[in-house]
Amino acid sequence: MKEKIFDEFIRNGYSKQGKNKVWNVANRSFLHLTPELSKGFLKMMDFEPYKKNIFDREVNLIDNNIKDFIKKIGNKPFNLIDIGCGNGDKAKVFIKSLKGKVKIRYCPVSSDKYLVNYAIRNIKKEGFKNIEEFKPYIEDYNCLEQLGPSLRTVGFQRNVILLHGSILASYDINEFLFTLSRGMFVGDYILIGNGIRKGERLVNLKLYKDKVFDKWFIDLMKLAGFKKGDVKYDARFGNSRVEAFYKLQKNRVLRSKGKKIEFKKGDEVTVFILYKYFYEELEKFFKMYFSKVDMVKDKEDEYVLALCKK
Repeated sequence: MKEKIFDEFIRNGYSKQGKNKVWNVANRSFLHLTPELSKGFLKMMDFEPYKKNIFDREVNLIDNNIKDFIKKIGNKPFNLIDIGCGNGDKAKVFIKSLKGKVKIRYCPVSSDKYLVNYAIRNIKKEGFKNIEEFKPYIEDYNCLEQLGPSLRTVGFQRNVILLHGSILASYDINEFLFTLSRGMFVGDYILIGNGIRKGERLVNLKLYKDKVFDKWFIDLMKLAGFKKGDVKYDARFGNSRVEAFYKLQKNRVLRSKGKKIEFKKGDEVTVFILYKYFYEELEKFFKMYFSKVDMVKDKEDEYVLALCKK
């Protein structure tokens, strides 16, 4: 895992900010690379602003609109591909709405087996009779082009993808949707949950400076080879997005496979990004890659669910 992060440093390189370097390892998949990182994410899910503004809003939108979505998807068997599965609770809401009438194969996706196993255990407790099989998939979220084709079988020719928790907002939206849609077949569906903005695009920076994020992200820095005392956490708005980063408090050298990277005091490592979109922007992007798009948003205009058909 250390080598994987080291390679990301090399691949992305750095930008200059005055005399200092700004490195970027903000791959959302990296925040689930180990059980420790995944446990940090699960703790963050209980952080009240996250629970209220993302988790609860998304679950309520699923509850209130899933009947219409299921009518569009149809009752033929499908693989339910749960990208960034978390604890499986959102997939559970979706599966309950099927009322046992549609046979599915549940396919949780994460970059580490800890979360897929967690989600499977959680869903198995419900005893859903219409789940024919569990098929976990371990992969980075930005390398999913072959996901759909690899999961199709004679009994499960269709794929329905869940992409929730604003995972989409952590990537270049054009590149991510292009890659993901290429792996979908005509008739496949994807249900996307993402935050939306109205008024000013970037607000509430204090939220992202909370120690709950440091407690989650610091394990990624430790995995890369830094010590807690080497770095200090902070967050800012930049490039139309939230950027969470660590500033080096002392010089450090990372080594891997005979190579080394020198970090100087004052250098920064970006570990997390989150783009902020308006409803109309997301609608435009979705219609670029999918033949049919149905969007619903919560009454506060803070979150959107989009059912998109390939």
